[in-house]
Amino acid sequence: MTPDEIRARARRITEELFNQGDLAVVDELIDPGYTQYLAVEGRTTGADELTAFVTAMRHAFPDLRAHTEQQIVEGDTLVQRLTLSGTHDGAEFGGLPAATGAQLQVDLVDIYRIGPSGRFVQRWTLWDEHAVRTQLGIA
Repeated sequence: MTPDEIRARARRITEELFNQGDLAVVDELIDPGYTQYLAVEGRTTGADELTAFVTAMRHAFPDLRAHTEQQIVEGDTLVQRLTLSGTHDGAEFGGLPAATGAQLQVDLVDIYRIGPSGRFVQRWTLWDEHAVRTQLGIA
């Protein structure tokens, strides 16, 4: 796969999965053995948890937008910096009651590894958990 093809696949996850809520993109672009490493929480998750997280975020933040700021590809690895924003006008989330109206804007960094099948097999995610908690009023 070329670096441009890898970048395009990652942008599809941002645009189609996070921004549009198209869960079918998980089956298409995420390997069944996918592992996500959540640095702040010190744990790993899989494709099912990714789908559940995106669903919960989109229910809590109906105007959720992820924007790709930068992407760098080396070999089978892509590093990208995103900005995630939205208004908590929906379901409860992370200890927040429903529809607090809190504004969220947070930067995050993802490191993806793509497998021979052209699907992503690993992802490391780091976001500013303190900023998230402060902006949403979660102590």
